[in-house]
Amino acid sequence: MIDTHCHLSNPEFQKDIDVIVKRASELGIAIISSSIEKEEWDSNLSLSQKYDSVFSSTGLDPENWSDIKLAEQWIRKHSEHLVSIGENGLDYYRTRDHAERELQRNAFIDMIYLSKELEIPIQVHSRSAGKAAIEVLEQEEATLVHLHAFDGKASLARMASNDFGYYFSIPTSVVRSPQKQKLVKAVSIERLLIETDSPVLAPERGMRNTPLNLPIVIQEISKILRRDEEEIQSIILENTLRLYTRIRF
Repeated sequence: MIDTHCHLSNPEFQKDIDVIVKRASELGIAIISSSIEKEEWDSNLSLSQKYDSVFSSTGLDPENWSDIKLAEQWIRKHSEHLVSIGENGLDYYRTRDHAERELQRNAFIDMIYLSKELEIPIQVHSRSAGKAAIEVLEQEEATLVHLHAFDGKASLARMASNDFGYYFSIPTSVVRSPQKQKLVKAVSIERLLIETDSPVLAPERGMRNTPLNLPIVIQEISKILRRDEEEIQSIILENTLRLYTRIRF
């Protein structure tokens, strides 16, 4: 299994990161860790260099759009060590000002260009902005697209997975989220991925999430689609390696 999106460089993992990664590896879980704050880019990259089962992705919190040039420079400098760019995108939940949203959009477009230039996937943040994010991705002809923890309409996800080939990762919160359960049914099975978004989106609200909870997603998807767990796990692993071609074991 591959946790396609979490944040191991988050301060909440400082004390027990070694234990978590070791236990995850013993369970057969590899991890793509995303850093979205400039203060964590270096430390997140170092995790992928320290642990064979951890891979690095670097992006930018949408609200930090002013750091876009710095982010582009850093990513270009370290691109050979990254499996993807992200997360990046739009956050209309926290940002209501239209001028600020436009600045987020411009930074998002820059990251899409960079993803295309480096030929690696872009992980997309689209909180309360699913339709807007998909419109930008389509407009800029993005192809290697991973929408994480998508909170938009299931019909949008169905269209984006079927017509554009975008991938959607289902988080551990699927066990308590009717919206995420609908997402499982809507997305083409060939475009399903799994994630924890650790340390958030835990199976139980308010608890710290970790990659160790990843099997819960497989179990829930299997239940929703009424298919064997081993079959679902195999399909999703194949999907992940199809998109993330730089992952090697």
